[in-house]
Amino acid sequence: MTQAQLQHSDIPAGVPMHDAGERFHPFEHEGMHQLLAEFRQDVPIFYSPLIDYWVVTRRADVISVLRDHERFSAVVATQPVVPWPPELLQYLVDQGFTNESVQVACDPPRHTRIRSHVQGFLNPKKLQSFEAEVRALVQSYVAAIEGKDTVDLVDAITYELPALIAFLLLGVKDIDPRRIKSWTELRVKLMHGHPTREEQMAAADDLLDFWRFSCDLVEQRKVNPGDDYPSWLLASRGGDDTRLTENEIKSLTFALLLAAHETTSNASANVLLELLRRPEDWQALVEDPSLIPNTVEEGLRYVSSVVAWRRMAKEDFELAGVSLPKGTKLLLSLASASRDEGTYENGDSFDIRRKNARSHVAFGNGIHFCMGAPIARMQIRMMIEELTSAFPNMTLIPDEEIEIAGVLTFRGPTRLPVRLNG
Repeated sequence: MTQAQLQHSDIPAGVPMHDAGERFHPFEHEGMHQLLAEFRQDVPIFYSPLIDYWVVTRRADVISVLRDHERFSAVVATQPVVPWPPELLQYLVDQGFTNESVQVACDPPRHTRIRSHVQGFLNPKKLQSFEAEVRALVQSYVAAIEGKDTVDLVDAITYELPALIAFLLLGVKDIDPRRIKSWTELRVKLMHGHPTREEQMAAADDLLDFWRFSCDLVEQRKVNPGDDYPSWLLASRGGDDTRLTENEIKSLTFALLLAAHETTSNASANVLLELLRRPEDWQALVEDPSLIPNTVEEGLRYVSSVVAWRRMAKEDFELAGVSLPKGTKLLLSLASASRDEGTYENGDSFDIRRKNARSHVAFGNGIHFCMGAPIARMQIRMMIEELTSAFPNMTLIPDEEIEIAGVLTFRGPTRLPVRLNG
């Protein structure tokens, strides 16, 4: 039992902190926001025995941890919630799986060194240069559903499109996006989900296929460089392992395939669902497209696809009036922070005209702020622009069940059935 668990065991049943830990179900979505709203008022931090993490709910506390990389480490950010069996780890090693923790799950000085190379490609100016290609892809997907009566927007657009845009960054044009999507979903489940041992072992070969694809891509770029992410990293490396190693570049490519589209796939579907639940908002965007950029920010605030992130204390600390020891693991509830009434008036309401919507923490904060934020915003904005233009009378199909599936970190609808012309 950890020190944090021992401290939690001293909290009597019936005390709000104890009750919050027992009521909080980190892998479930139904009722999540209502619970978090309650917890923000009474128990801004509490222990979840199911995952052995202390959950942080208030915006100021979440941001203070994200910004304090001296006291809080990111090494647990992508650590499997359910540890991988030793035989799985050994099998992966034997098969050449050498993926390293880069960027989101490492600390300075390594994080600083790697990010200094990555930001040469993943920066707003460079990402903006893909705007015409992103627009063309969005328009092609919208054109493909024209003339239909009903479609599932997840299956028709939001599932594949972000993967193809990730391919733009990687210079890839000849692979089925659904293959990559299935690989990334698998990796998300292994890291942030609650798989059984059988599911973990069964996933090994697919995980290896995903890794080998990333490695092969880097090897190809060594021979035939282009204007793409792995080529940029190889050039920035300049053959010098003190700048970047080849394995770090392969790991960065492996990470981008997940980060560049899994979150955006869910985020775009989340925002579209909230808009279609409110026909008056959809109509407002049809009549005034200038509202769309702020709508994207409000969607990211209200229904971020990234609902939580993780940190571990490097030293004893106090947060929200609770003293905890070095080694304590924290689950930072981004979903809760972005609705905190201390910053957002009526934070649990969706308001496409909200003036401070952009102050959300959907992309994190501090030194690990998401560098792909500009292109994620671009994709979601363009999807809404093209869909409101092509289908001004689009409506949700009534009485269709919409499941919000997810793991510890990510949430999004598995399907989004709509009638295109009302």
